[in-house]
Amino acid sequence: MDNDILNKIKKRSQTDIENVKKKVIEIINNVKVNKDKALIEYTKKWDNPNFELCNLKVSEKDIKEAYETTPKKIIQKIKEQITLSTRFHKFQRDNIKNWERESEEGIILGEKWTPIEEAGLYIPGGKNPFPTVQQILAVAAKTAGCKRIVSCISPKGKNYEVIIAANECGIKEIYRVGGAQAIAAMTFGTETIKPVQLIAGPGNPYVTAAKILCQEKVSIDMPAGPSEAIILADDSTKNINLKTKATYCAADLLARAEHGPDSAGVLVTDSQELAELTKKEIEYQFDQLERKDYIKKSLLSYCAIIVTQELDDAIDFTNDYAPEHLEILTENPRQILNKIKNAGSVFLGLYNPVAAGDYASGINHILPTGTWANRTSAVGVWTFMKRIQYSEVSKTGLKRLQPIVDCLADIEGLDAHKKSVDIRLDDEVKK
Repeated sequence: MDNDILNKIKKRSQTDIENVKKKVIEIINNVKVNKDKALIEYTKKWDNPNFELCNLKVSEKDIKEAYETTPKKIIQKIKEQITLSTRFHKFQRDNIKNWERESEEGIILGEKWTPIEEAGLYIPGGKNPFPTVQQILAVAAKTAGCKRIVSCISPKGKNYEVIIAANECGIKEIYRVGGAQAIAAMTFGTETIKPVQLIAGPGNPYVTAAKILCQEKVSIDMPAGPSEAIILADDSTKNINLKTKATYCAADLLARAEHGPDSAGVLVTDSQELAELTKKEIEYQFDQLERKDYIKKSLLSYCAIIVTQELDDAIDFTNDYAPEHLEILTENPRQILNKIKNAGSVFLGLYNPVAAGDYASGINHILPTGTWANRTSAVGVWTFMKRIQYSEVSKTGLKRLQPIVDCLADIEGLDAHKKSVDIRLDDEVKK
């Protein structure tokens, strides 16, 4: 494969983020100065020409309408999804431990976890509603113990399912505002939306750029941009023939592509035959799908089928790519998992497509994209928490530390630091 094309595949939408930063800075500054007025201006321009200030906050009447209008079956499935998500995130919370140890006699060290009190959730929309994103973010924040949770949802359409998901998770502040302006509103505040301390949630390049630019004022989960996945597969045919495996690979690549033209799906395999079968299967399945325009643009932008000499080469490419989602369709997926260093979420086995995690299993599907999986992790309960470290030192312990403090304080020329220790151990001074 041509190196320029390969680099484009690896970088995917990161270039898009850099290209919009100048415009995003303008949006952020406008919201900082004009607040609600700027939100209404942008929403009228890009989302809903009939939008007014009274539409900004979702009301109790809106919530009631959502329940009355949405089929009961859909409401029930949203509730089931929340139950499974809550179970997963409680497992996480149970494994986030406070700790305390005695380092030496008279020196006790420890850490305790506390929730971030005010969290903002960004729920993308426009093409379709995403109750899955709403609930998975809200469940993690609620399980962490956040006292105030704000949700910004798309002002396009009714978004009944998103409103229901937010309400089922106990979210009391739901606002109809999208794009970079929503990030700016949650960061700096407006007359209607009070600022938060942390913002989490995925979005387009404008949203991702806004999150990056607002970090001086607010914490963020990560730059979670357009959807992406690597399908790592070999030619093993245990319990399945190669053509069937190719149908799975094709379906999973198309599932990524249908998110939008900036999404990415990449098959990496050491099997030329599997690659060729998958390519044919993509062509066949494409004609059966609805979102052909999105899929076609995505397939021509950041999607690819890459054939390597050895499976280890495919693993190396995967770690270098650092995918948001990684499916392992090999004979021994757990063995391959041991070699994976960089990935947001890994899906093991033939019967575990990304969609199972997106919609049902309960794992968090707000994940690092654009190579960020090589330096950060999926959203989880810990995203909405922080660690406080503490120490307790007795007089005996301070005597042990005094020579170290004195020596290094002298080197750094900070005699007040030195004296703050010495004064506690100088009996003559205390008399």
